[in-house]
Amino acid sequence: MRRHLLILLTVAIMIPSLSAILLGGAGLIQHEKTMKMVARSYVVDIAESFASRLDLSWSRTRTFPLANRERFMRPRQLTWGLSIPGWVAVVDVQGNILLSTGDADALPLLWEKGIPIGAAIEVESREGEKFTLAAYPAGETGWYVVAAVSWDKLLGPMLRFSRWPILVGMTGLLGLISVLALWKWLVAPLRVLGTEVSTLQLGKDIPEEDDPSAVFEIRRLRQVLHHLARGAVERAELMKRYVGDIVRVQEEERSRIARDIHDGPLQDVTALIHQIRLARMEGTERSGDLVRLENAEEGARHAVNEMRALCDELSPPWLDLGLSQALDELAERLSRYLGVEISVEVNTEEELPPDVTLAFFRVVQESVHNSVRHGEASRVNVRFFREGEVAVLEVTDNGKGFDPPADFEELRVRGHRGLANMSERMSLIGGELEVSKSPEGGTLVRCSWWLTSSSA
Repeated sequence: MRRHLLILLTVAIMIPSLSAILLGGAGLIQHEKTMKMVARSYVVDIAESFASRLDLSWSRTRTFPLANRERFMRPRQLTWGLSIPGWVAVVDVQGNILLSTGDADALPLLWEKGIPIGAAIEVESREGEKFTLAAYPAGETGWYVVAAVSWDKLLGPMLRFSRWPILVGMTGLLGLISVLALWKWLVAPLRVLGTEVSTLQLGKDIPEEDDPSAVFEIRRLRQVLHHLARGAVERAELMKRYVGDIVRVQEEERSRIARDIHDGPLQDVTALIHQIRLARMEGTERSGDLVRLENAEEGARHAVNEMRALCDELSPPWLDLGLSQALDELAERLSRYLGVEISVEVNTEEELPPDVTLAFFRVVQESVHNSVRHGEASRVNVRFFREGEVAVLEVTDNGKGFDPPADFEELRVRGHRGLANMSERMSLIGGELEVSKSPEGGTLVRCSWWLTSSSA
């Protein structure tokens, strides 16, 4: 749950804001319905009241001539004394306005469209002002009383005293905007930074230095992380150059020792063999001396072979012939020297740089020794092939196998430097080393090197 705590907090903050918006919206809708009911009830009451008064006035003037009735009603409509937020009009069946208390010019047009009798409807004036309108029959007169009230004049004060839904909705909207801003400037940048840190390979990767969409604290944290990662990469590069110099010096020292052995002791022992042969050719009277000369010659030849093998191991002369030839020569010599069956399979004629060839050669050399010495293997298979843009070297055996540690430096601390040295050699050429248990049993050593690195 702690993993998603930031999201949960954001949702917890968002829920009250959404609730406030929904509550404000529901309040506004309900308030609109209530105001419409109030306006309709009010305008129907006005129309009915005017119609009753008109009908009563008409009844009182029934015995009067028609002209006297019209003169009686004209001043009565001015003295009814009702102050309404709109207008009232008296119309005949055809919609002609007989009497009016306000601006009812649009009434004939509305009458033609049809106005329900005894019910209220909502209409708008030419200026966009909203009215609630109702028509009511005026008894025996045959006329109709049409009343209309303006929402602005009737409900304006009520709207001013009923703005709490709007305030609640605005508060909720403000809270929602705050949550969105919190997510955009804090939560989202923090999650992106967390993802980068979780996949960051210290000493290899450098995260982005800045995130303009984040708050200052996140941007500052990212800058600090960027500087730390850059420092780790610089230290890794320094270590890589340091190890590279050590490996280069080692190879130079191997070559020097091989030359010294070849030019010094190897030549001396060869000369000794020549002298022994000359002594045997001159002959000797005692058979015991002849046997000693034969044993001395045999020991000298063995010493010459050992020194030549040591020279070849220190500075292999076959590396200049390519990886395929070098592996064949190495397999033949190690097979004879260690008493193990070694097979070499090369499925590509890819030309590799000298440093890459040397690294692969040393990895195979060390892997075969480890297979025999630690894994007690009797068979070792070496495969070199290409997977897309990657050159792959695999060494498998039928030995006991083992579970390698995640960090080869642990083995170095315990005195086992072989895997750490192989890993360093592959790292120097920009490759990778993987050591695991083989599916068929034994150990699998896999080296990968991107062919595009040769053009970099």
